[in-house]
Amino acid sequence: MSENHNEPGQESENAAAQGNSENGLPITRFNFKNRVFHMPGARFIMKGVTHTPTFRVDIGELEGLIEIPILRKEFGIEDGSHDSKLIELAEAGLRFVVDIKPGDEIPTEILTGKASWTVSGKHKKIAEQRLQVQLLSWVSGKEVLLTDPKEIELFLGQIENREKLREAFKDAAVALGFERDNAEPVIKQLELLARELCYIEALRDRYSSIPTILEKMAILSKNLGNDRNAKLELNRVMSLMRTGVREYLAIFEEADAQTGEIISALKSIDRQVAYIRKIRDDLHFLLMQWEPFIKEIPNWRAKRGPDTDRAMSNLYRFLAPRYSAGKSLLKHRTLAAQQAQNQTETAKRGAAKEQQATESKKAPE
Repeated sequence: MSENHNEPGQESENAAAQGNSENGLPITRFNFKNRVFHMPGARFIMKGVTHTPTFRVDIGELEGLIEIPILRKEFGIEDGSHDSKLIELAEAGLRFVVDIKPGDEIPTEILTGKASWTVSGKHKKIAEQRLQVQLLSWVSGKEVLLTDPKEIELFLGQIENREKLREAFKDAAVALGFERDNAEPVIKQLELLARELCYIEALRDRYSSIPTILEKMAILSKNLGNDRNAKLELNRVMSLMRTGVREYLAIFEEADAQTGEIISALKSIDRQVAYIRKIRDDLHFLLMQWEPFIKEIPNWRAKRGPDTDRAMSNLYRFLAPRYSAGKSLLKHRTLAAQQAQNQTETAKRGAAKEQQATESKKAPE
């Protein structure tokens, strides 16, 4: 009999894959059956500031938006049916992709917990090096305050630090309950963490473009002269921007703090992987909302003009409902995350019940 060894997170991935199944086979695509899903332009999107999952179709040159409860009622999609379960999965899946069309693959975040998007080798290297710095901080008892990837690479490249790192691996092996000369388990655990954290690094890289908008606003402000109304309008948008930047920086701080106690992180690898993936998904969902404004950065000019005015107007419409005074960012984000988690769990439970029903039918009387 061969033993079954699962990597951290593997058991939950297997369970999720088995739960989303039909006739004993994993459901991996949105293979809807109802005729409504074959209409031109059919897709699920998130509508408005509230990010309400909505069904969209093309009606000539116009678009038709159908709320999910109405979609179910008007087209006879019964609770517990094949299409009903796929709708639940689509609602949960919109947290990970911009839209979902019939025939699309179900996001792997739902099926296995893994990201449905890829990262470069550069970000994997940055994640590994950040963890190595954490290991050096632990063994020395002094926190190494480095954040820039180039500074980290130079720091780790110093001969004395390379030697300290070799000793740190041995000390970590002992801390994890292995022989001092057996650093292989430490290396493996660090690689597993880096495999998850590289997505955080890729997101950090993309988010780093957002403060450029504030820099362009500052330049524009200097060139507005004595136009008091224009300055007030710009200052209002800049204030909202700073609040938005603080929101995602706080999430990155959560991610960084998660591996601050490196040995504790290595001892609880399954919990760490689950938590990092949650932060990854929170950041990615928020980035999907920022992405149109990152792409508009080239439209910002040093002086007012049609492109700059349009970019600022679009940005204000995005920021104002989210970050106006008196709104709790933490409360809003926590509620949104909880709603998304509830949708995902509901979708998984529905698919699992369908599998159980199928297996019951197959069982001999």
